[in-house]
Amino acid sequence: METEQLVKKDTNVTLTVDTDTITESNKNSAVEFWDDWGDTEIPGDPANYVSMVDKNQKITWTAVAKNGTTPVYIENVKKEGGSSIMKQIGRGNAHNKYKARIKNDPSINPGDTESYSITINLNGYEGIAGSNEHGPIVYVGTKVAYMNNYQNNIWNEVADAPFEIEGIAGNNSQGPIVYAGNRVAYMNRYAENLWHEVAPAPFTIEGIAGNNAQGPIVYSGTQVAYMNSYANNTWQIVASAPFIIEGIAGNNANGPIVYSGSQVAYMNSYANNVWNTVTRAPFDIEGIAGNNAQGPVIYCDAQVAYMNSYANNVWNAVANAPFNIQGIAGNNSRGPVVFSASRVTYMNSYAASLWNNVANIPFDPRSFTIDPRIRVNN
Repeated sequence: METEQLVKKDTNVTLTVDTDTITESNKNSAVEFWDDWGDTEIPGDPANYVSMVDKNQKITWTAVAKNGTTPVYIENVKKEGGSSIMKQIGRGNAHNKYKARIKNDPSINPGDTESYSITINLNGYEGIAGSNEHGPIVYVGTKVAYMNNYQNNIWNEVADAPFEIEGIAGNNSQGPIVYAGNRVAYMNRYAENLWHEVAPAPFTIEGIAGNNAQGPIVYSGTQVAYMNSYANNTWQIVASAPFIIEGIAGNNANGPIVYSGSQVAYMNSYANNVWNTVTRAPFDIEGIAGNNAQGPVIYCDAQVAYMNSYANNVWNAVANAPFNIQGIAGNNSRGPVVFSASRVTYMNSYAASLWNNVANIPFDPRSFTIDPRIRVNN
């Protein structure tokens, strides 16, 4: 047994991107995959590349530019099909890294294969916040724009953020909140058009929620911290979540909501400091929005489901979005807003269950999604 454990290893995958020539039509030849297993697999195009993995070990992806200078961001890694092998998928410790753990489930057997997608951006991370009442806010890199009227259908750009944004929260009635590393900045009046930084968070942030009225909520691992007064400028840490968090929603008035896989937990009182779990979601969650007053809304690929009552504890499915979703926003009272690359669409009535497209965001993320595989080692 001890000898078998010694030969198990992590998998490190390198993506070399020809940033000078890559287009949507040639992406499978402009991105070369390679891993450190030293097996017969040669560097190749992602659609035909299979990386070997060991159970209960890690896999890390690192994206580099062929020219050695252009930054390459890994936006996300998503399960696509085959066996369910990966868990705890999330960003690494740099903009060009992503990571996951290989399950140690007895049902996973040597030779089992899982397909996944990996999305790279050349102009920075991309994300969305806001709600249908006041409109969405989007960012790419340091660029931020908002739309406060679906009928006018116009994006308004604001001053560049003071850093390359890694995540966003807030709404258009109070302005956006953004983070990178442990830095957090907010803009509370579009007319003023100024960013204000607050005290650094007590850890490197992995995700953010909240709004400027009650302050931001952030997480890392199982840790959650909030700031409910910019004037006091102090972070408070709450009880550890019941699992390693993969995403967060909510606000400080009603408390945070977090998820991992298909599990969702919420805290509706900082004073009580207790996490409550709800029934498992109908799919492995890739993103979450909403708050405890109206309930959470979640997505996986193009699927969307919401829960509008913790007492009822039931997930409700709606019509699939017109594309595979990359990010979600909204407070669940009038439906979600979602995006993929430059496309944004919203649903403002769960009863009608119709998606409405708006103008493409004004920034080009130069986003490319490719589809390799992993296979469990013999």
